[in-house]
Amino acid sequence: MITTLKSIPRIGEKTARRLVEHFGSEKQAIDAIISQDIAAISELEGMTEKSAISLVLEAIAIDEGAGVRDFLKTNEAFDFYERLLELIKGFAHTDHARSKLSLYFPYPSRKKEKILHIQKEVRGILEIAGKLDEKELSFLLSKIKPLKTNLNIPVIRDRVIIATNTEEFEAAKKFPVSVQLVSDRREIADIARGYSYVILGTNLAGLDLPEDIEVDFLDIKKLETWQVAPEKELAFFTKNLEAITCSIGVFNKIRQHAPYFCEKIKPGDIQQLSSGIMKLSGETDIKSGLDNEIDRCKSIIDRLSDTVTNSQQQANIEFGSLIEKSSITVKGFDMLTAMDGSINRLLEKEIREKYNTVTANTLRGIVAELDLNPAESQYVNTFFNEEISHPIKINIRGVEGLKNHLLRSIASRKIVILRNNARFLSNLKETASLLVREVLDFDVGYAIACFSKKFALNIPHIQSDNGIGIKRGSNLFLANAVPIDYAIGRCSMNSGIGKLKDARVVLLSGVNSGGKTSTLDLLAQVAILAHMGYPVPAQECELGLVEEFYYFGKSKGTMDAGAFESTVKDFSAVSNNKTKIVLTDEMESITEPGASAKIISGILEELDDNNGIGVFVSHLAESILKNTTHNIRVDGIEAKGLDENLNLIVDRNPRYNYLARSTPELIVERLARKYTDIEFYGKLLKKFK
Repeated sequence: MITTLKSIPRIGEKTARRLVEHFGSEKQAIDAIISQDIAAISELEGMTEKSAISLVLEAIAIDEGAGVRDFLKTNEAFDFYERLLELIKGFAHTDHARSKLSLYFPYPSRKKEKILHIQKEVRGILEIAGKLDEKELSFLLSKIKPLKTNLNIPVIRDRVIIATNTEEFEAAKKFPVSVQLVSDRREIADIARGYSYVILGTNLAGLDLPEDIEVDFLDIKKLETWQVAPEKELAFFTKNLEAITCSIGVFNKIRQHAPYFCEKIKPGDIQQLSSGIMKLSGETDIKSGLDNEIDRCKSIIDRLSDTVTNSQQQANIEFGSLIEKSSITVKGFDMLTAMDGSINRLLEKEIREKYNTVTANTLRGIVAELDLNPAESQYVNTFFNEEISHPIKINIRGVEGLKNHLLRSIASRKIVILRNNARFLSNLKETASLLVREVLDFDVGYAIACFSKKFALNIPHIQSDNGIGIKRGSNLFLANAVPIDYAIGRCSMNSGIGKLKDARVVLLSGVNSGGKTSTLDLLAQVAILAHMGYPVPAQECELGLVEEFYYFGKSKGTMDAGAFESTVKDFSAVSNNKTKIVLTDEMESITEPGASAKIISGILEELDDNNGIGVFVSHLAESILKNTTHNIRVDGIEAKGLDENLNLIVDRNPRYNYLARSTPELIVERLARKYTDIEFYGKLLKKFK
């Protein structure tokens, strides 16, 4: 039981202090570690994901009484486990699952209940996974990330709270909108004109303000975030929109086949959450199509600039054409006026008529093109100046007036929608958080299921007898591995073995490249995965749980005295009386063959005396048997000759109670038949005749 941070071996005074500062309290830091929140722990400055995983593994070891190295007793055994883990992680669809999978490790037999519990969970996920559309589900899962919770939004500059006293001003400052303090009510109208939306205190209700100002009268001291800045309340949903949406999709698909999935969440909660987020857009807060008037105003704004520019160009073409075709006929009174020296007024009158005609037609065209309503059309009337000019120029202020009117219309309608949605969704934050957490955790198990499906794995039967039996087992690290059957110790699969059928310690002999190491590796994979509670690479498997697992790979040639001594010390660990599995690949090269045979025989005897299971790959089987009085079974993988392509014909299934030769003569024969022009190989082959 973890009660303090410093009770975890990897945490000292400095790290404990940093964790408390990061999470807010020691309890919250401990909760994050116990709940295995790797993502949150990794956010601590100087803490990598790998360090966070190691920290959580230390906590698990304290909490459960077993750690990752309790079962994996050699570095090579641990390397084997890591290779398997990387293979499984390749089937994860989320970073969360890839991290969480690092927290699963093989347990010793004393944690049998834990292993069986994991087996039960894996069986459940395998059953569900078999009913799901893997392609569809994988796509949705790949889009899901842990939720962003520390979210701030920029200050909303086109929205203002106008306070009339310091109490209101202080209360308003906590909201991400503009805040203005006025001492004179006459200032309010001027300030309000600069914003699309205005909030005033209820004490100002009835204040005479220009009609085009959108205003709400509310109690400023009691304002809530959803009223003032619903965008902030909705930011949790808009910034996590894809993760929540895809999680809902995964949830609904799983619930079709597993009604018990995430029981804390009711279908009604998901329906409400789905309904609420359907109105949101990750970029613009609300989706288009929710309000026709907002969409219409936005469309006008989008088209306004191009429409005005094109209309101005067309107006100048028409006006220029009219001027070029103009002629003035002076009659009667107009002639007298012209003689009076007022011809300029006469010309101006003619030009103004044409100017007014062109601009009036252009304004009607803009109204029609943008499909403006009567209120919006009033702003268009100010688009051209009264003063005649050529070329005709647009009054930019008039255009901006229409644009601001449209923005105010959008803002007033938008805030109503945002407020309603913020109020609706604010109660569903915990539902969304729980949903995404559950779906991310589901991907951990689903990755195991996809891994299992890819390699046709099966849950092993955990037996009380000390032994391992596999039918049609395939090495996961080999492409197109040949399935094999094999049994060591007591199990139902050893009934046809005959002599020494219950032998727990076995020598595996046979041809080079025949599959001895592959068989050893398969047994290692089965042992590790079974002790993790995972399915194993065999059609059927029986296995008795053990406390320890040892793997010793091939030695790299004859060792010097120091390395030899170190190797013998490593093997001394198998002399304890704990149940164990020991797999060893050709350790005879540690010293000369005679001495190696004696050392190996001594290790096998110790293992046999101490209730261990052992498979030793060796070419010294005969010599080893001569040096022991124990009944050690010898199995063999035999080469029967060469095929038409000069490849070895090998039965990959070990043959029980059979000493198989390494058959070097077949290798020499292959060389002699392949390179007939080289007499040397032929001469060597004759030595075997």
